[in-house]
Amino acid sequence: MAVLLLAGGARGTDLSFRIYSGAGYANGGDLSRTISGWRSYYEGRQGSGFSSSYNVGEMHGALELGFEAFLTLSRRLSLGLGVGYISQGTDGEVETRTTSRELVTVSPTEQWTVDIERATSQNPAYSKSTVPITLSLEYAWAINDAWTLTLGGGGGIYLGRLKLQESYQIDSETKSERPTDNGVVQYVDRLVTAGEYSEETKSAGFGLHGRIGLDLRLGPSTRLSICVLGRWVNMENWKGTRRDASEWQWTYGLWGDHQAQGTDERTEDGQYWTSDLTDETSGRSFPVAVFRSAPPASSSKPANFNLSGLSVRVGFGFRFGVRD
Repeated sequence: MAVLLLAGGARGTDLSFRIYSGAGYANGGDLSRTISGWRSYYEGRQGSGFSSSYNVGEMHGALELGFEAFLTLSRRLSLGLGVGYISQGTDGEVETRTTSRELVTVSPTEQWTVDIERATSQNPAYSKSTVPITLSLEYAWAINDAWTLTLGGGGGIYLGRLKLQESYQIDSETKSERPTDNGVVQYVDRLVTAGEYSEETKSAGFGLHGRIGLDLRLGPSTRLSICVLGRWVNMENWKGTRRDASEWQWTYGLWGDHQAQGTDERTEDGQYWTSDLTDETSGRSFPVAVFRSAPPASSSKPANFNLSGLSVRVGFGFRFGVRD
């Protein structure tokens, strides 16, 4: 920004500034495929003692704001440097329940009944923030005294941060009933785990953009700016740390007369990799991104959570120096 100010002063040309806010759509890449992949996986497993609900939305929406400074190169061309902030997020709930009953034959005269039940609940919340630092070349053509058509394009560096936070609970219970001469006795194995899980990663990527817009002259040095911007941004190598802190309580033994409890805490550094989530019943595979310290498979690649898409911006421009 200082370079543009110094250059403008040295050349005696005018400088203009633009502040804007907007909303748009971002493809999301492997992150969107991960959310939709898990949804398809759960939907495909419904039945045969398994039920689930999955209401996490894909993270396509984006809100943004920013600031640009332009140095006039000629009557129609300007060179601009911009800094912005793009915010995305999604959250929801995931619940699963698995039940089964087995008959275990111990001998021709003895048979046990085993009931197995497992329930899980999660409330994942994704938040993604990106700071673009861009350089643009803009062409302006005056339609009339009030309206000016603008065309621009350029590229820049995109600095991103992604955070996943969720609370979870896992209830797992196995009950074994054994008939005896004195009646039925029951053996219990119940484990309840509740915890907080998080993943926090960062990435930097390069992107290109192009835009078309209209400026409405409000005064000698003030304009209202409306534009549609398309961008192509790949962001790979999302590296960081994940943390898992939980408490557990174990009930076991005849009629569940024994108990134990404790805590676990784990921290691991790694990055997001592409992987396949396979449904063992149907054999279908779904693409997902997983956080690991090493690639989970030989075919895994660094996940690409891209920011490619469209946005609509509305802002105000201010010009200093030579007047219209």
